[in-house]
Amino acid sequence: MDNQSGTVTELFGRESALTTVAHHTTAARRGAGGQAVLVRGARGSGKSAVLRRAAATESRAGTTLVSAVGRGERLPLAVARRLLVQAGVIVPELDGLAAADLYRVYRGMWRDVVTLAERTPVCLMLDDLDACDDATVRWIDFVVRRLGDEPISLVLSHFAPLPVELARAHVVELEPLTTPQVADMILTTLDFPPDAIFTSMCLRLSGGIPRHLTTVLADIRAARALRQESVELVAARRLRDQPAHLRAIAAALVVVDSEELVGPLAGVSARVAETGISALRNQHLLGDGLPDHVREWYRAGVLEVLDPAEVTDLRHRAAIALDESGHDVRAVADQLVHLPAVDTPWMSQILHEAATTGPAQDAARYLRRLVELHPDDVELRVQLATELSRHDPGEACEHLAAAFHRTTDPDLRAALAVKHALTGRTRTFLRLAKDPALSEDLATLLDAVQLSIDLDDVHAVSGAVAKAVPPKARDTTAQRCLLGVVAEATMRGGGSIDTAVGYARAALADPDALTDWSMLSAASVLRVAGHTGEALAVLDRAVDAFSHNGDSLAHSRSLVQRALVHMSLGDLVKATKDATAAVQAMREGGWQLPRAVILLAWLSVQTGNTPLAVRLLDEVDEDDIRHLTPTHREYLRTSAWLAFQQDEVPLAADRMTACATVLTATGLSDPSTLPSWTDIVQVLTLAGRDATAALREVDRLAKAWPTREAVAFSLLARAYTTQGTAALDMAKAASDGFAAVPSLLRQARTELLLGQRWTGAGQARQARAHLRTAVGLALRAGSRTLADSARTMLLGVGGRMRVPSTADGLAVLTASERKVVELAAAGVTNRAIADHLFVTLRTVEVHLTRAYRKLGISSRAELADVLAS
Repeated sequence: MDNQSGTVTELFGRESALTTVAHHTTAARRGAGGQAVLVRGARGSGKSAVLRRAAATESRAGTTLVSAVGRGERLPLAVARRLLVQAGVIVPELDGLAAADLYRVYRGMWRDVVTLAERTPVCLMLDDLDACDDATVRWIDFVVRRLGDEPISLVLSHFAPLPVELARAHVVELEPLTTPQVADMILTTLDFPPDAIFTSMCLRLSGGIPRHLTTVLADIRAARALRQESVELVAARRLRDQPAHLRAIAAALVVVDSEELVGPLAGVSARVAETGISALRNQHLLGDGLPDHVREWYRAGVLEVLDPAEVTDLRHRAAIALDESGHDVRAVADQLVHLPAVDTPWMSQILHEAATTGPAQDAARYLRRLVELHPDDVELRVQLATELSRHDPGEACEHLAAAFHRTTDPDLRAALAVKHALTGRTRTFLRLAKDPALSEDLATLLDAVQLSIDLDDVHAVSGAVAKAVPPKARDTTAQRCLLGVVAEATMRGGGSIDTAVGYARAALADPDALTDWSMLSAASVLRVAGHTGEALAVLDRAVDAFSHNGDSLAHSRSLVQRALVHMSLGDLVKATKDATAAVQAMREGGWQLPRAVILLAWLSVQTGNTPLAVRLLDEVDEDDIRHLTPTHREYLRTSAWLAFQQDEVPLAADRMTACATVLTATGLSDPSTLPSWTDIVQVLTLAGRDATAALREVDRLAKAWPTREAVAFSLLARAYTTQGTAALDMAKAASDGFAAVPSLLRQARTELLLGQRWTGAGQARQARAHLRTAVGLALRAGSRTLADSARTMLLGVGGRMRVPSTADGLAVLTASERKVVELAAAGVTNRAIADHLFVTLRTVEVHLTRAYRKLGISSRAELADVLAS
């Protein structure tokens, strides 16, 4: 019988079987006459566990128990000999005996058992009777037919047909577990109550067979997830228990997924194929109803019942059958990619044709197989790299490098170098591709890509900015690409704001051009220059276009840039949505985009999801991004804010100091770093450290690019480091500046600072006004952390406010202000509001003015949107 380890779980749902077996063995032991019980069920259904439990019961009752398990023996009476020798009964060898002699041996063995029963009750227990030699099975039938008044019981089990009927044996069928029984077993094994979906999945995966369900649950418990190898193991074990024709039908259906072709491939008639498919589905042996990825694992396990050569032959025949029956070319190609040799012209043609249709990932599978067959075909490698660059840039770069080394054509080498550089963000082949014979457009494109990559590199950015020169003309895509990155270089070097914006707009003049790297450079210039509407229009177009064409890497980069625009406007909800989508696409594609991870971590800190921020930053290896200036600075800034939120102020200051070092190392006057420098000033000041150098940098950058937001940053930084009335004036001016952008989050921070300073000055009434405004702005921005900080301080200075939610931005208003706002949003005039509320017109105007400030809006027209949101 099976070992003891799975007994407990294999007995789930077997209570009635145990009761029935115990009833018959007890009756025999107490003199009610001989009894025979046949326990029948699939492998793993608990037969052995039932027999083990019955054996334990009989042993405790003093019964003479002899047991054995069939092991596929063929020698006559081999199993009976193992069984009876335990009771001292010797079974003779049967070699050369005639049928009459066999009958005599059977009688002698039976008399010996009866003699044993005269002393104590006897229980003969045989597990897997169908795996016993034929002579033993026939002797068991001989015994069952002769059972009389003797205290003898037989407990037998089998799952395959037997050569005898055992007509007098009582049959106990072990049916598959029901849904409630599966749920009970899950609860007992995993210690949590499962929902209907999880229970259904486990039932379909295991077929309700306790042993297979035990394997599945043990895997989940050990790995905290369902693993592919475990699913495949369960599928293969379950299918091996089936008759040969059902195994063939299952394998054929898994391969072709077309029921009309199953019969020919499995070598059975259409009627047998139809009946077999129905039987397999009834037993959940085809993975139907499982989640898609689990179903694919399960189907892979089905094929494991065949030898590899058999699978190859089946797929080869399936490809021919699918092609001849007119199925979609991709269905044929799906068989060919698995063959070890695609050695006929029609097969290559099928793969080529399939690669031109369908999703990019499918096309990559077909092209990859062709490249394996034709490794020196440059065109094939480029085609494959183009498909892979959308979701697997690492492998795409490998094929582009291989193609580069396999051609001497200057234009093709330049195009490959550009593609390789953009896909892997590396300069490896750009200099090698320089050639006097290159066309002007390709030479311009090489320069543009070189500049784009240099702008990210801490070691190259300063020199790249100094050398950046716009193209003489702006007519071609290559020239506009160069113009886009020159616009960013101009900004990063602190050049003229009008010049940089002019370059950016010219670079984006062609709405049909889709070059994510230069578009993103131009959009970032527009964002920093305060033209957020233009930047969003560009990025909305880019996100939509790259989503539709399947370029997930460009799509993710565009999402990150759009999130930065939303963030600058203070809309953390939209920013988080975009950053989350970018990170999800990155993980699904299996490639690295650390800037997306860091951005989502920063947003998580601001919205109060500290655990997520910690997990995200743990994913980033700082050593891998040290050379990427923008990415590294945001990593340090985010980790500093995370430390600050965790009340580790000295650590936060250390991280901000490190961020300042990274920014200074570039030697640039980059206005896009103003938010970072302002944060550095704030944290260093709060930590009691010298922020003079950082403050000078903020002032210098604000003068280089004097946008309203830049001026507001400068005022805010000075307010952090200044005391008295001057600080209040600076903070008030900064708040007005951020309101004009608008930049809700920055305005909320500034209002919080005003509340803190008025509190310090002992002016509680003024403090409460600013703190209420800070809460309202923070809620509208989506910053739970900032809203909670402002509310806590508000309560500390005698203010009253119920616990607000980010869904209720009106929570910051007083009751009177809210009444006025609701009437105004409905279109009621100020005079009518005053009459309705029995207040003066001046009171209504004051309430509206205060409400506008708290809500971060400037007109009555915006009230309806605020209430709707």
